[in-house]
Amino acid sequence: MAFTDYKNLTILKAKHPQIIVKSGDFIPDLPEIVLEVSLQKEIDINIKTYRSNEFFACENLVSPVLRYAWRNYLTEMNMWTHQTIKYDDDLCGVPDFMFTHLDQEQYQILSYPIITTVEAKADNFVEGWAQCIAQMLACQKLNTKPNVIILGIVTTGKIWEFAKLEGDIVAIHNFSYTINDLPKLISVLDYLLGEAKKQL
Repeated sequence: MAFTDYKNLTILKAKHPQIIVKSGDFIPDLPEIVLEVSLQKEIDINIKTYRSNEFFACENLVSPVLRYAWRNYLTEMNMWTHQTIKYDDDLCGVPDFMFTHLDQEQYQILSYPIITTVEAKADNFVEGWAQCIAQMLACQKLNTKPNVIILGIVTTGKIWEFAKLEGDIVAIHNFSYTINDLPKLISVLDYLLGEAKKQL
């Protein structure tokens, strides 16, 4: 089944009973990053014209924020948008965004390990987490390094939630972050990408 067929955690558990989903606390208290004024202005404009659909959120809220955080990791990580991945017929589809190892010689080819997957949803975190965890499982199985911790993000563009998959355990961080506190959100993304970079 495709990632989009995972509508809730009950369906996920039925297909992958080994997976344990729990709450966790793995993001420390971080200092806020001082942002360039241009990013804050862009996000302010996009919030004022916000449309409650996934495409608008992806292009105008999620993508600019991810790209800003990613720029500190351009030489080690590649950022992909809407790239198909397939482990088998049960774990396949198109994550909205992914971060992977960057192969300098073949940067246009998806390289492993995949370390982060991002699912943008229109205000539906139940479905978002089921689909994101399915994507995380596919990434875990596709990686040539089975011990790599996979990070997952579900976001409406305005609200951001984070998880990590380690072995068979998915820990969803206890706290959400909002785009209204952009410096804090960017600091969290920077921290998580930094942690992911250590595994490359």
